[in-house]
Amino acid sequence: MGGALAGSVAAGLLKYFGDWSLLGVTAKYSKESAILAHERSVLLAERQNAFSIGATSHMATVAFDKHIGFCEEYVEAMSIALYTLIEGGTKEKPPGAREFFRIRQKWALWLTDEIEVKLDRFERDIAKIGADAQVLDANGTPVSNELSIKRVIADLREVLATEELTALRNELVLRSLKQPPHVV
Repeated sequence: MGGALAGSVAAGLLKYFGDWSLLGVTAKYSKESAILAHERSVLLAERQNAFSIGATSHMATVAFDKHIGFCEEYVEAMSIALYTLIEGGTKEKPPGAREFFRIRQKWALWLTDEIEVKLDRFERDIAKIGADAQVLDANGTPVSNELSIKRVIADLREVLATEELTALRNELVLRSLKQPPHVV
């Protein structure tokens, strides 16, 4: 009977120390899990705050407004130049070159180097559009003036990042409609 008692005591002690060890591991895991959850919520809050400040700050609003002002004025000048080219054919000096330069100087502070380089290429390409110019599609087939104009407008949208700005605007609208997450 003494051996059975000793075996029971030993088993009881093993269970006790096993349970005690398991409680310690569980407590440590719970604490680490809580720390990670807190750090995650802080990181998410910081990212959301940075996004909100970046997207809704006065400087962001001014920069977007200036970019839009430039785009509208530039597209108007580009439309006049295209109309002139289509009506009168190609010219030695592209129509609108002086106006493009004036607009770019007016808005120079708000144009990035990348946009400037792309506009240089774009303005060179505009000179190729006209009644006498042979504009080809990706397959080498001549395209109509209407298709040429559509391609020029698509190129200008790419240069001015219109698609990206529209996507950003859509993201801002979607985020503003969502309820903020509840942090526990």
